[in-house]
Amino acid sequence: MQAPPTEEQRRAVEALVSGAPGGRAADRSFSEPWEIRAVALAVTAHQRGCFEWSAFQAALIESIRDWESGAPDPERAVWSYYGHWLAALERVLVDVGDVEPSALAQRVEAVLATPPGRDHQMAHLDPVAVDPARR
Repeated sequence: MQAPPTEEQRRAVEALVSGAPGGRAADRSFSEPWEIRAVALAVTAHQRGCFEWSAFQAALIESIRDWESGAPDPERAVWSYYGHWLAALERVLVDVGDVEPSALAQRVEAVLATPPGRDHQMAHLDPVAVDPARR
């Protein structure tokens, strides 16, 4: 089990996130669990040296700019700030060679084909019994 983040690590994450476009840190919130996971994935990949934060910021700005300049189309995806985080993360990981585009596409298809409620997406309200450890 991983130790909780230290205060120093929290400050480092806040410094990275507050530098991103999209408003002040106090104004941002997460509507869905995947949104905070998108932020965590990007920050963790950066902290592990996968890419420079400035490259991620540039990719995020580009993703948002592309969406804003798109022609009005009923099929166009609705605005999602954290959707742009994912698009930027994919872009920088592909650019540095950590992710193969075809492998990413296959994984996305597999995840989207998974039925809703599968695995951990649904709450399990039944009590859980745990046997005490025995030697």
